[in-house]
Amino acid sequence: MDKILRTLICKGQVSLFALETTELVNEALKIHNPSRTAAEILGGLLTCGAYLASGLKSDNGCISLTVKAKDGDGAVSVSADSALNVRGYVDGSCESTLVGGTLTVVREDEGFKPFVGTIEITSDDVSDILATYFQQSEQIPTAVMLSAEFAGNMCVGSGGVIMQLLPDADDEQTGVATVLLERFAEEFNVVNFDAQEAMDGFFAHYIGGGVFEKLPRYRCNCSEEKIRGVLASVGKAELLNICDELGEVKVHCHYCNKDYTYDKKRIEEIF
Repeated sequence: MDKILRTLICKGQVSLFALETTELVNEALKIHNPSRTAAEILGGLLTCGAYLASGLKSDNGCISLTVKAKDGDGAVSVSADSALNVRGYVDGSCESTLVGGTLTVVREDEGFKPFVGTIEITSDDVSDILATYFQQSEQIPTAVMLSAEFAGNMCVGSGGVIMQLLPDADDEQTGVATVLLERFAEEFNVVNFDAQEAMDGFFAHYIGGGVFEKLPRYRCNCSEEKIRGVLASVGKAELLNICDELGEVKVHCHYCNKDYTYDKKRIEEIF
């Protein structure tokens, strides 16, 4: 089962998250069947999207991350809400380098001003991209270690570890956190989460109690009701004109790869 474990370490001066997202990534692969390169990017962003969504304060909060490759070679987008419903899709090939492209993060949390942060990408490694984003855009020193292993069209293990310094963290505790992350890198085997219970075991051995758990899942928020609302805003005359030209109106959801199709009769029913 996918999970997010989080706790405070280093005398409460560093937040530590460990994530298992194998089921989440596999559901995305089943829906989209991306190339290996795109799958690695999508997997990393899904994991980070779950991490960011777990910190939303509002029941209506949401987060989105979009990586755009240089020269329009492709994009990968992920969205998540405060209930930890996470979804994503790939647009284009994403086969060339990401260096020179951009990462944009949009966070909407009730009671807070919407936040938009964008950085230029200087690495093809998703962990490096996200660590740079936190440092540059949010000014939060962050260590990010994401990884995924694939066998054919399946993800056999996906997860990560994310550490962030809290505002009053001192140099001594920062050093302790760095050593702990190095231990994670050596022992945190995402491929064998279920067999070895690696994440729970590591927390029990190095961290002890005080761990809070959340459960992410892949779920799209599109629905017939929402699509009908979007079409209603377009207007009846325009929709009927499209039907005359194309025979039907088709709306495609990128996140779940589902098509909603409306003929003239169904359009009349909307209005």
